[in-house]
Amino acid sequence: MAKRKKKQNLIYLSLIIIVAAIIGGSWFYSHHTREVSNSYAVSETATLSSGARVYNSLSAIQRANLPDQALVKVNRYYLTSNDNDDTYARINYNGKNYFVRATDIELKMNNEINSYLTQSGLPHAKITKQISSIFEQRGYSTSSGNPRGVVIHDTGNENSTISSEVSYMKQNYSSTRVFVHTFIDNQQIINIADTKYMAEGAGPYANPYFVQFEMPHEYTAASFANQLGNAACYTAYILKQNNLPVTKGTKDGGGTVWTHAMISSYLGGTDHEDPISYWSTAARKLFGTTYNINNFVELVQAYYNQM
Repeated sequence: MAKRKKKQNLIYLSLIIIVAAIIGGSWFYSHHTREVSNSYAVSETATLSSGARVYNSLSAIQRANLPDQALVKVNRYYLTSNDNDDTYARINYNGKNYFVRATDIELKMNNEINSYLTQSGLPHAKITKQISSIFEQRGYSTSSGNPRGVVIHDTGNENSTISSEVSYMKQNYSSTRVFVHTFIDNQQIINIADTKYMAEGAGPYANPYFVQFEMPHEYTAASFANQLGNAACYTAYILKQNNLPVTKGTKDGGGTVWTHAMISSYLGGTDHEDPISYWSTAARKLFGTTYNINNFVELVQAYYNQM
């Protein structure tokens, strides 16, 4: 009788261990398998940070050993929805793909201004909210009710300041019916209209879909670079907030990062060409280089990776 009872207890104990293993395995898998909400292809070069956690797959069960500061190719990003909304980069090292948190890589920049900002630690200002109640609040025309990207403007005014531009827009809104969400210079990111609602600064085919910001003109190398850093950081913040990828606008209306000039060319309803002239002129005069939307998207991705 005692032997039979002992055998039954062993059976019960085995069943308990099996059930616990199944529950534990399910918990482990659910906490290590990342749900990808979006992904997009890129072609970038980066270095791994010291102590970077590199994996053989997005399941993150098996770690891989790559040298610290290894030079790698980044070929795709993955946005996740169950891992603190982290962004993962798929990297290629010696012909094999691996995965790493985007916070554990540093992009190699192809533009002198972007390199300047990277070497400075990707500085940026904090967002200051000065939301005004005078602007009309209309929802975005997207299925989610959220914006699907960002539009970049420059004010086109020489020697104006961010405060004078903000004041002018507020004072003249009743007659112009034009406004953007935010103004950005080399020291400040001033949000004047709630980004939960559309702005009215880029025509009827863009306004219902994008967050929009303006840049007053800067006149020194440091101030121009810092303004671009603030603008890229703000763009990255809006995209990250809405779980959107960092992709340049396209002729078919896709992409998340747009200039006003691209809206004019691809979507219509407006004829402005900013900030092309401002960027190219300032970059040439202040850094002896060029600057365009491709450079800006690269910079946005660098800031995005650190969020």
